[in-house]
Amino acid sequence: MQLVLIILNFVLVSPISSEFATHKFYVSTTEVKYKKENNTLQITSQFFIDDLEQLLQKSEGSLRLDPDSNIKLIDSLLERELKKSLKFSINNELKNYTYLGREYKNDILLCYLELQFQETPKILYVKNTFFFDIFDEQQNIIHFKSEKIRKSFLLHSEKNTATIKLNN
Repeated sequence: MQLVLIILNFVLVSPISSEFATHKFYVSTTEVKYKKENNTLQITSQFFIDDLEQLLQKSEGSLRLDPDSNIKLIDSLLERELKKSLKFSINNELKNYTYLGREYKNDILLCYLELQFQETPKILYVKNTFFFDIFDEQQNIIHFKSEKIRKSFLLHSEKNTATIKLNN
């Protein structure tokens, strides 16, 4: 009888636990800080390392992160993917930002970016399509902070742009 209960427990619980083990959240987070005194946006994007490896391996099959298999190549591919998927427009004009570097924290990769501009923008558009082409459930969170404004946005494949009015 005890053997039957163990087998029955295994048969009933195994599919449930394996379903939980394979379920995964697909999310990235980007924090954008507006520094009025410097006329800059300080940007930090966070990605799960395994998701990022999967994305970068589409163009470089044997690539490994943490530990890096090729530092220069990883920086080059990462900067390319960032410029392709994370875009900033100020006053309806697409702006270039500078890739400053990256660091690993546990299973997360943090990327540091900076965007400088001449005058205070009226409207900032942030478009983030990172991972949308490989994960249907991908969501990208944008946290915006300035001296007067704190807003968060949830972006997904059907709504991939956040609009932030800075002259409130």
